[in-house]
Amino acid sequence: MKTMIMWRGVAFGFMALGFHTLAQQAAQQWVVDANQSSVRFSGEHAGMTFNGQFNDWQATLVLPPAEAPSISAEFVVSSAETGDFTYDSTLPESEWFDAENYPVARFISTEITSTNSGQGYQVTGELTIKNKTRPVSFELVQSAVQLYQAEFSIDRLAFDIGVESDPDAEWVSREIAIEIQLRK
Repeated sequence: MKTMIMWRGVAFGFMALGFHTLAQQAAQQWVVDANQSSVRFSGEHAGMTFNGQFNDWQATLVLPPAEAPSISAEFVVSSAETGDFTYDSTLPESEWFDAENYPVARFISTEITSTNSGQGYQVTGELTIKNKTRPVSFELVQSAVQLYQAEFSIDRLAFDIGVESDPDAEWVSREIAIEIQLRK
């Protein structure tokens, strides 16, 4: 009888540990609230600064200390908007984002580690735009309880963006700054 009670206690302990692990993993994973978050971009065209954002995107984060931390995001490229009619009508064209053939850009993390400051994470991953995949690294900084921010830049020519009309980046800056704010 004691053995049976002991085994029930062990089984209950393992079940509780399993539920605790699942609950902990669920607590560490969150889907970004895109309505309260933003993915912005900026650069220069003919010496003038332009700013834009993606209006249709989604992201999911599983951050350390989770066993398998990850970040994945998808951006509908036709949702890129600057507020300038000329830019907004040009961005979806084949020369720029080619929204018809490559409607979605993706980011998938390959490594996430806690920073020494303990206020964020060093993120490395792969960004795919127009079927071109390039490595990207950035620091994801926690600036409030449920707010993370990151800033980095991408080389638009490496993603075949605007290569035909401006291969030497004489008119549109080669480096495009990306600014991300993620809220749960």
